[in-house]
Amino acid sequence: MRFERSCREVTRLVLESQDRELPLADKLALQIHWRICDGCARFKGQTELMREAMKRWRGYRDE
Repeated sequence: MRFERSCREVTRLVLESQDRELPLADKLALQIHWRICDGCARFKGQTELMREAMKRWRGYRDE
């Protein structure tokens, strides 16, 4: 089981995690990587913010 991931792999996994459940090994690898890489941790936060903003926008649009 490999827990070291590159930033490119982490970015891909973050985006995939929004569409499907990741295996436990991938979830652990992400947690480890985010503790050592501020850039990837910020990317995760930004994608969560954009996803929430789009959800709210759809709610306003549908009203």
